[in-house]
Amino acid sequence: MFTDVFVHLMQSRNISSYKLTKDTGIDNGLISKWKNAKYVPSAEMLIKIADYFDVSVDYLLGRTDNPDSHKA
Repeated sequence: MFTDVFVHLMQSRNISSYKLTKDTGIDNGLISKWKNAKYVPSAEMLIKIADYFDVSVDYLLGRTDNPDSHKA
């Protein structure tokens, strides 16, 4: 589930792997592994990605369809 949501967010917001690396400091190799479903991010990385895209961790993990579920 994570891979589908992650790739969708990157594509829908026109964010390249390079831009994500530059903006967050996340290694491009990790991003590639996530996009290819070869690796699941750690909790720390999930939070960093969720903050970057302004979505909830639950949304990233496919536990909700509402990307704004983290907002009160």
